[in-house]
Amino acid sequence: MTRPQSFSAGAPSKLILFGEHAVVYGHAAVAVPLAEPCALATAGLTQAGVPVTVALEDFKLTWSRGEEPAASELRPFARLVESLVKTGRVPDNGWALAVRSAVPIGCGLGSGAAVAAASLRAVYGLFGVSRSDADLSADVYEVERLLHGSPSGVDNTVIAHGRPVLFKKGSPPKFLPAPARALRLAVADTGWRHKTAEVVSDVAQRRREAPGLCDGIFEEIGSLAAEGARAFESGDHRRLGVLMDENQGLLVRLGVSSGSLDHLVGAARAAGALGAKLCGAGKGGCMAALAESGEHALRVARALEEEGAKRVFVARVGVAEGMACRERKD
Repeated sequence: MTRPQSFSAGAPSKLILFGEHAVVYGHAAVAVPLAEPCALATAGLTQAGVPVTVALEDFKLTWSRGEEPAASELRPFARLVESLVKTGRVPDNGWALAVRSAVPIGCGLGSGAAVAAASLRAVYGLFGVSRSDADLSADVYEVERLLHGSPSGVDNTVIAHGRPVLFKKGSPPKFLPAPARALRLAVADTGWRHKTAEVVSDVAQRRREAPGLCDGIFEEIGSLAAEGARAFESGDHRRLGVLMDENQGLLVRLGVSSGSLDHLVGAARAAGALGAKLCGAGKGGCMAALAESGEHALRVARALEEEGAKRVFVARVGVAEGMACRERKD
């Protein structure tokens, strides 16, 4: 078989419907893939002996293997390339990787895992490396571990598989079937950025100071996730919205919401959202609002923009969306 000269692949972003922070402490979380925004990568052959190069098109940054990364945005890709070469699955020269992503960084949508998954798929496709979704998930987890220390495993799982999942650390993921009715969401970016590791560290410190309070909150969030998975499967959107609101209340009690997040959550509810909550670590980043229909999601999105959201995505969540995004080709 003739090797292709280039290979392009995509990966979805992700949204946690239930379970932020509690998942770190062994409780359940529900996460879903979003076809938009997504990450895209293209790997192509160059000339034998030429160092591997990476181009980050969004930042207009490039890096060549053997050089020190000139910008912080390039460091994760230098590590990714070195980890790929170390496995022996790909050569240490003669190829290039170009990456672009619409997933906001530090926003709770899994930017790092999406970019890693798209990049790995592209490189594996170029060199004919056979890796299952489970293998890819493990590979992305290792990249995340290099960058973040001890990730929960949610991001790599839902993004690599492109399927909704009920996730519990240390247990095999339970992939959720297509819901009886697809979800329609408006996802808004506050414009405020956070470092996930710092927020997680703050929560850990609070748990040391008030273990009973925090563990009780985690327990409640885990229960909401289990019930939320059932509501997702059955298409009970009204119940799902109520549970999202309850989850947001618990995250506020945990101290990880913010004024900007609370403002947008309130604006979404005022626009008739069935439920709304922050997404990801909190202290900034994104929130999501569940709508009754696609048209309603557009109305909620407009309301969020009017209330100061820096960027708003309207998403349809089922199963096929995430699967289609991972197969995306340029």
